[in-house]
Amino acid sequence: MVSTERKSTGDSIEPQPTDIRSCWPQVKKGIENILAQIPSLTFIPEDVYSECVNENAFLFTSPTGFLVLTLELDKYTKDKTLYIWLAYTYTKGNHEWLGHEKWFEDMARNLGCKYIEAQSAIPEMEPYATKRGWNIDARIFRRQVSE
Repeated sequence: MVSTERKSTGDSIEPQPTDIRSCWPQVKKGIENILAQIPSLTFIPEDVYSECVNENAFLFTSPTGFLVLTLELDKYTKDKTLYIWLAYTYTKGNHEWLGHEKWFEDMARNLGCKYIEAQSAIPEMEPYATKRGWNIDARIFRRQVSE
């Protein structure tokens, strides 16, 4: 895992590994906000809690918000991906997490990952992310089956 020593990256503090039990009320509120904005997500806040407690996902916090990361393994190539499952900022519209490219790169490299991946239902993220070196890999289209 990464060092727990607080490090500054420009104007912000790098996210730190955090036990979800130590800040659950605040993280739960953020997850509830995410779920309210994106009703197609199928998990509940307690699912995130469980994944973190069971070390299938990892919470990182900073004064500006929190991240929940997972490691994904491509079953065919065995390439590992650092997946940004959730990213929440307390102040909306600042794109805070995208400013931590070096932190993400270092984390992924230290974990032996070949890729970093994230999804967003927020259309405004696309031009911001692509200008900062992210590529669009796929778009997900979903249609409910009629009864």
